[in-house]
Amino acid sequence: MEVWDIITQKIQDVKDVSVPITRESHLYADLGFDSLAFVSLLFKLEEDFQISFGITEIEQCLQAGRLAELTGSKMTERERARRKP
Repeated sequence: MEVWDIITQKIQDVKDVSVPITRESHLYADLGFDSLAFVSLLFKLEEDFQISFGITEIEQCLQAGRLAELTGSKMTERERARRKP
């Protein structure tokens, strides 16, 4: 399953969204997230993928496409770190 598909599913799990989720969708303005839903989404991603978002990265995660990109990047970093001797 692609990272984008996983992200859209996680968004739906956290908040029942009645509009299509696009890469340009803003979690607050377009999808109706509030701070609790946003933090819940980030925690779910961190737990499921064993990654963590830094405080400075959180602001970059407000757009669905950017969240998918950052999540994918962090997953790649995690895999590289696991492969190092």
